Amino acid sequence: EAGRRVVSASTIKTAIMLAAFRLVLDGKLSLSQTVRVPEEEVLDDTLVFDAGMRECSLEEMITWMIVNSDNTATNVLIDVVGMEAVNGFCASLGLKSTGLQRKMLDGASVRSGRNNYTSAADQLLIYSALFRESILTPGLCRLAKSILLRQRDCTMALRYLCGGESVSFAHKTGGLDFLRHDAGIFDLPGQAYYFGCFVTGCMEESDENPVAERLIGTLSKAVYESFAAK
Repeated sequence: EAGRRVVSASTIKTAIMLAAFRLVLDGKLSLSQTVRVPEEEVLDDTLVFDAGMRECSLEEMITWMIVNSDNTATNVLIDVVGMEAVNGFCASLGLKSTGLQRKMLDGASVRSGRNNYTSAADQLLIYSALFRESILTPGLCRLAKSILLRQRDCTMALRYLCGGESVSFAHKTGGLDFLRHDAGIFDLPGQAYYFGCFVTGCMEESDENPVAERLIGTLSKAVYESFAAK
């Protein structure tokens, strides 16, 4: 069911990015402003800030959040943008299931009943608005799409499409134990389509047994070949 609310994992980061761009448009933030990373915010899983970098521009921080799915960058941005602003932006888009209730890797909040959520239908609204440039400004929409196009995770929807093919897919993945998601817009010559696959309850999901990732990749390849043949 497209409207079923699911734990979002890192797919919520697209909404955080767009909420930040909304504040840029409103003049409350600047893409060039320096954003500092407090030492206590640096998480063990970061590949961006583990070498000692502790500041960069807002645009760079957003890029790290999407391209590397860096959780340290995400948590810093949640503080800069504010959960209320993210959720207000989601409401303004008419999203019914998407909400930000906690920072990344915050197990205590999850145990207390707070989590981040989305749905396939909400992600469709997000990416359709981006593709049509019906939100923010055309320039900010193009910037968002360019960042999403550079997202480096090819383990899901691009799993069987990366080999030698030039595939334009502006998307964001998300993964937690027993959960894998991928959603975005494929842009083919003369046509574009939304692809969103959200798999929950997958058994024994791991790097050695990527059942959900293979499922998403198989479905994505079938849909891609169907559109490419038209």
